[in-house]
Amino acid sequence: MDFLIWFFIIVIPLLFVVFAYFVVDYYLEHKKTQDIIKRLIVDNIKIIDKSKQNDFVDFRKTNWLRSKLNFAGFLHFSAEYVFIVISLAFGALAAILIYFVIPHILTLVICFFLFASFPYVILLKIISLRQEEFNESLKEAIDKVTSMMKSGVGFEQALRKAVITCKSDFARNVLNIYLNEKDIIGEVKAFEKMFILVDSKELRIFYLTIMIGRQSGGKFSNTLDKLRKTLQDQGELKQEIISSTKEIKVGTYMILGLVVFIYIMMNKSLDGTLDAHFFGSTEGKIQMFFIALWVGFGLFVNSLLTKVK
Repeated sequence: MDFLIWFFIIVIPLLFVVFAYFVVDYYLEHKKTQDIIKRLIVDNIKIIDKSKQNDFVDFRKTNWLRSKLNFAGFLHFSAEYVFIVISLAFGALAAILIYFVIPHILTLVICFFLFASFPYVILLKIISLRQEEFNESLKEAIDKVTSMMKSGVGFEQALRKAVITCKSDFARNVLNIYLNEKDIIGEVKAFEKMFILVDSKELRIFYLTIMIGRQSGGKFSNTLDKLRKTLQDQGELKQEIISSTKEIKVGTYMILGLVVFIYIMMNKSLDGTLDAHFFGSTEGKIQMFFIALWVGFGLFVNSLLTKVK
């Protein structure tokens, strides 16, 4: 009887979610095909009549999850629906496993929402790593472009040589969008496609530098040199901030370790009474769960307070 109850509570909703996902995915794939056809028609008209191209970057309007997935490199059209299904499934499975250890409805609900957000935390970490990788390569590319332009090499030729020597495949692919497509869809649209793939303020500043340089006649090696120095100063300041915030984080972890040490010593002095209460009884398990939850929340708030952009 209990098995049937759990079956209807867990399995049936999951099957419904999977079925709904495939139905929605089929509809969206069909809609995507129609949108691509319409976009190709519009782009062809713009290519034929370049004089009517818009001068501003018309950023593609997408929801926040779609944008985050693009920045993380998950470009499939149904990626956001797969991500939602994974988040819900991971949250449900983790909550059920913890519920067997701590049988309380509050732990079930809290753990579901807590673990359902875990894939999003991983997604943000992937975005951060890709952003750092791209920004480092962009800074190196700007250094090389500036040096070559001062030697008399043209901007596009210097940028091509700098992109070829990029160590990051991701940065090379993004920068190649500008080099390969600017003559077809225009510089503005080429940068628009790049902004969809990487969330980089440095890239946006680079875009503005190029646009200003084009309007001033194409000689903008001095502007690029100022940008290079600014990015170098920014990198040095970032390292100083990281060094300062590490001291705060280390102090927090030392206090947490001290609390664990005090608990172990008190448990030994009381002949295991603390373990018997917090890990041997349902009431104690619930109390330990909320203690751990509160400590985790404190560490999260501490990381937010010490994070400086």
